[in-house]
Amino acid sequence: MDAEQYFTNLALAAMVDGHLDDAERVLLEQHAANLRLTSEQAQSVLNRVFAGELKGFVKPQSPEARKAAFRAVVRILRADKVLTSKEQRMIKVLGMQMEIDDSLIDNALGPKWDPNL
Repeated sequence: MDAEQYFTNLALAAMVDGHLDDAERVLLEQHAANLRLTSEQAQSVLNRVFAGELKGFVKPQSPEARKAAFRAVVRILRADKVLTSKEQRMIKVLGMQMEIDDSLIDNALGPKWDPNL
């Protein structure tokens, strides 16, 4: 999976509730920088996600990569300290699609989520 695909996954998660709040935006900017995407590349992905041009998650190949991607998505969804029903559904569906253990999905949905599990 290339950097833009990974960032697209994160952007899709962040926008599942229809908007980006400041905490989500900050995390996305950090991920874009870590992925060595330019601000123009990152903004282009965000614009295309918001416009509905990019819709599908890309599933990482290895179990370790899937687990890391799942954690990154959950961090973004929980950034504003509130999990909407849409965000909760996304965690469940994405966890199943990425073949994440049920215990990790339950942890991600719980009030005391530990990203290190």
